[in-house]
Amino acid sequence: MHFSQASRVGGAGMLALVATYGIGRQAYGLFLPAFRDEFDLPLDVLGFYASAAQAGYLVATVVTGLVTARLGPRAPVVAGSLLLAVGAAVTATAPGPVLLAIGVIAAGTSAGGAWAPFSDAVDEQVPSSGSRRALALVNAGSPVGLVVASVLVLVAGDRWRVVWWGFAVVGLLAAAVAWRVLSPTPVDPPLDGGRPPFRWFVNTRSVRLFLVTLGASVTSGAYFAYAPDTVQDAGLAAWTGPAMWAVLGAAGAAVGVFGGRFANRYGLRRPLAMVLVLLGCSPLLLLAPDSLVAALGSAALFGVAFTTAFAFIVMWSQQVFHERPTTGFTVAIVFIAIGFILGPSLFGVLATPVGRTSAVFAAAVPALLVALVPPARTHHP
Repeated sequence: MHFSQASRVGGAGMLALVATYGIGRQAYGLFLPAFRDEFDLPLDVLGFYASAAQAGYLVATVVTGLVTARLGPRAPVVAGSLLLAVGAAVTATAPGPVLLAIGVIAAGTSAGGAWAPFSDAVDEQVPSSGSRRALALVNAGSPVGLVVASVLVLVAGDRWRVVWWGFAVVGLLAAAVAWRVLSPTPVDPPLDGGRPPFRWFVNTRSVRLFLVTLGASVTSGAYFAYAPDTVQDAGLAAWTGPAMWAVLGAAGAAVGVFGGRFANRYGLRRPLAMVLVLLGCSPLLLLAPDSLVAALGSAALFGVAFTTAFAFIVMWSQQVFHERPTTGFTVAIVFIAIGFILGPSLFGVLATPVGRTSAVFAAAVPALLVALVPPARTHHP
């Protein structure tokens, strides 16, 4: 069977993001109740674990930008996938909070090597006519990973350590596929003979991109860390969290893979604003008292909005930093990481003294605010 370059590179990216993003970075919230019970950890400490993982992701993202420029996209993607496998294995065997933290942080850090390099891989290995399709496939790996994680959790039940061993296997598979498909050589061309100047990174076009990226990430980080625990704390059954993540992933993947088509047909401005509003509204459904329908509806809405919003952000970054896609998108990912650091920490800090309801409202605000910030018209397709 013959696969197009868009399918091959996009499929490799999807699998890498299944492992490092959907599992390593976003499935953590599924395990909060189990970690809280087995290791007797309070909510704020678990929130700081999540933020520490995002801090590791931030560091890895910066390193990845440098490595990709020198070694090409294959090395960081393979390294990130292997780090996920190692972190998952450590988590699966953790006897106490210290090794649990190390494993969770390593797994969350792994995503820093897996996303940005695909900007270069797509730019170099995929014809321009298929580039948006390939980028949408890569981005869909995140919700597909949540489906994989949720199914494993639902099948394994209380045996959460078995699930993390399964995660390790997925990481090894992603590393093998990336090694086979991706280019081993650098694809970033030199810009003006050397390092890009500061104004190349920060200008009137990029500031809007960074602001929207940060706002969407704060809301998303809080949701991923606390949504399952919030509905379980409200009285819903323990299986509701995995069911939410399965719905989130399925809805996000079903719609997110068409992000390239939406952008080609309607541009970025209005579709991006719409999905950011949906992203901000989705946490508010968690406030419905003891409602399974509301919990699953919140997850579906968030999955569609999150996957599509960040697909649009990737495309927007490609336009703003078209000379060096990975270098520019690495800076955007720094803002994503900062948002994912702030989101869980702020939610945990607010939830303890003032209650979850106020924390949920606070989590919704950043995405709603940045929905008012459009891409510059000069970069409208």
